[in-house]
Amino acid sequence: MCCQDDQVLDLPAAAIEALAHYRRLRDQQGWGWGDDELPEFFRLARFSRLGDLADALATTGGDWPAAIRRVAGDTPAPGLVVLDVDAGGTVTPRVGAPRLACAGRPVTLDIVVDSLVGAELDVAGTPVTVEAGGAAVMTVDVDGPVLRVGALEVAGAVEVRPAASLRVRSSAWSRWSVVDEAGGGWWPDGVPPKHDGAHRPYFHARDTVLEVPAGSFTVTCTRGPEYAAVRTTVTVSSDESVDLEPERLVDPAAEGWRSADLHVHLNYSGDLVVAPEQARAMQRGEGLELMNLTAGNLGGPHVYDRVLFESTVGEDLWTGDAVARTSVEFRNDLLGHVHALAPSRPPIRYQTGHPGTEHAHDWPPNAEACADLREAGASVAYAHPVFAGFGDDPDDPYGPFLAPHRTVEARELVADIALGLVDGLEVVSCFDDTAGAELFHRLLGSGLRPAAVAGSDVFLSFAHGPGVASNPPGWVRLYADLGDAPVSAEAVRDAVRAGRTVATNGPFLMLTVDGAGPGSVLDARPGHVLDVRARVRGSGARELVLHGPDGELARRAVDGADVALTVEVPVDGPLWLAASARGGPHPMDPGRPVFAHTSAVHVEVGGRRVVREADVRWCLGLLDRLERLVVEEGRLDPERRDGQLADHRAVLDRARAVYRAALRESRTT
Repeated sequence: MCCQDDQVLDLPAAAIEALAHYRRLRDQQGWGWGDDELPEFFRLARFSRLGDLADALATTGGDWPAAIRRVAGDTPAPGLVVLDVDAGGTVTPRVGAPRLACAGRPVTLDIVVDSLVGAELDVAGTPVTVEAGGAAVMTVDVDGPVLRVGALEVAGAVEVRPAASLRVRSSAWSRWSVVDEAGGGWWPDGVPPKHDGAHRPYFHARDTVLEVPAGSFTVTCTRGPEYAAVRTTVTVSSDESVDLEPERLVDPAAEGWRSADLHVHLNYSGDLVVAPEQARAMQRGEGLELMNLTAGNLGGPHVYDRVLFESTVGEDLWTGDAVARTSVEFRNDLLGHVHALAPSRPPIRYQTGHPGTEHAHDWPPNAEACADLREAGASVAYAHPVFAGFGDDPDDPYGPFLAPHRTVEARELVADIALGLVDGLEVVSCFDDTAGAELFHRLLGSGLRPAAVAGSDVFLSFAHGPGVASNPPGWVRLYADLGDAPVSAEAVRDAVRAGRTVATNGPFLMLTVDGAGPGSVLDARPGHVLDVRARVRGSGARELVLHGPDGELARRAVDGADVALTVEVPVDGPLWLAASARGGPHPMDPGRPVFAHTSAVHVEVGGRRVVREADVRWCLGLLDRLERLVVEEGRLDPERRDGQLADHRAVLDRARAVYRAALRESRTT
C-alpha cells in the first residue's frame, strides 16, 4: 500500500541530476543545504514552541534567556527536555511527558539548554554552545528510549512501544494528520514529514499505511479550504484502518472559478529534498488546480530549481486534475520580489542586490526585470507586498513599510504598476494582508487597475516553519474566472491580466456589479443606481465588506456558511468597487486572520476613470521616499554609483509623470 503518486514523471535528465545533487548536498550539509548563511530563525522554526517563545520575548522586552526560561517553565511540556547547567558545569535534565516511539523510528524532541556558565554540549550528536547566564533552544532526533547528552544518558523523554499498523484512506487525494496520545505526529514512509504554521503534522495520500506505536490516535482528513475537515479517534493495537470523507463546503470550479497558487517553492534548502511526484501529491491533496513552482535564490548565488525551470520552461510538469508549471521569482530585498506565470523563456537575471552573487548591487531597477518577464509572455505580480504594515503615525504614512530597510516589501510596485509593467500584487499572502489591501486600494484610487492575486510562498522542502513556510501549497490561493476554458497556466495568466480574480486564504468570495464580475469595466451615467452583490461561502469569515474609493460602503456580519450582502450604490462619478471578507485567527497561522479580497469592478462615467487625489499624492510621496531610500541604503557599485542612481531616478520620474497626469485629471473631474 503506497501513498505516492501512481504516475512516474518523465523529467529531463538534467532535472533528475539536479535532484540527485540536492540529495547529496542534504546528506553532506544536513539542514540548510544549498546556502551558506541561512537565517538562524529558519533553524529555530523547528522548535515547536517557537510561537510561545515569540510571545515571551515580547513580554520580557526582548530578553532572550528570560524568554526561553519562561517557555521552559517549572514543569516542561510534553516532548520538551530542559538541560540545566550549574556553576560547576553539571547538567541536570528536566523531562516533560515522553514522546511515543516504536523501535527503529526516531522521534523529535524540543531541547532547552539553560546554563550558569559557558557550556559546550553534545545533544544527541548535535553541538550547542551557550554563554554564561545564557539559554538556547534546539530540536534533535532521538532513536530509542535514551537521549544522550555527552556521556549523560537521559531517560524518560521517549517511550518505546510495540509497532502497530494504521491504514488511512479516502476516495480522493487528501491531507491527513495522524497524532498520537502524547501529541506526536506520524507519517507513512516516503512522504515529507511536514508541519503547518500551527505545528500540526500532515501528509497527503489517498490510501496508505503507517507504522505507529500501539495506542490511541486522532486522525484528521481534509482537502484544502473548499472542504471541512473530518476527524476521528482510533485505538491501534495491531492492524486498524480509518476511512474518512471530507465534506465539500463550496465548489468554485462548478462556476468557472479555478484555483491556483502562484508562488510555491519546490526545493528551497531546509530539511528535505522534495521530488516533483511528492509535490504533485501535495497539490492533489489540497484540491489545487494550478501550481506555479518558482525558481529563486534565498540570498546567495544558488538559484534553487533553476535547472528544472530552464529544462521545462513553457511546458507543463503534469496535467489532469492538477496542472503544474515551473516559473521564476525575481528577488531584490530592497525593492521587492516579483513572480511570473507562464514565461516562454528564462529571465535575463534572477535577482539583484545579494552580496556574493553575480548581480550584487541594487541595480538595475526592478522595472527592467518586470519588463523582461512581460516580454517573455508572463504575467507579473509583486509578492507579499507588505511585511510590517504602514503604522499609524500621521506624520509618516509609510512607517515600517520603508524601515527596516531589507524586509522584502514591494516598494517599487508603486512605480512599476504605473508604468504598466506589473499585472497585480499578492493582496493575500504570507504577510500582512490588511496592509496589502490598503496598498491595493491606494493603487485603485490612483486610477490604476491591478489584479488581486495570491501566493503562499511555501517552501515544500521545509518540514517545520519558519512561520507558514511549511504550510501546504494552496493554503493561500487565487481563484481565476476561466468560464468554460480548461485549466492552464496561460488561461490563468490571461485572467490575471484581465483582473478576473479573487484572492483568499480560506472562504470563497464573489462580487457582481450590475451582474458583472471582478475585472469588468462598466460605463454608467450620473444618477444610475448600481446593483452590487457580494457573497462569501465556506468557513472562517466573520464579516463581509464592500469597499469603494472613499472607503467602506457596507458591512455585514457573517453568521453562516453562505452569506450575501446586497447594496444599491448611486453613481455620481467614476468609482471602483471590491469586496473583502475577514475572520478570526487562521487555523494554519494563528497570528494572522482569515482573509479574502476580490479584484475590483471599475465604473467609468463618460469614459472617465476614478482618480482620488489623496491616493495619488500618497503614491507620489512613496516614490519620493523610495528615491531617498535607494540613495541612502542601496547597494550600488562605487565606480558606477551616479549612473545607477540615474537609472533608478529615471524609472521613478517616469512613474511620477503618470501620477501627476492622474492628479491633473482628478482636478478636471
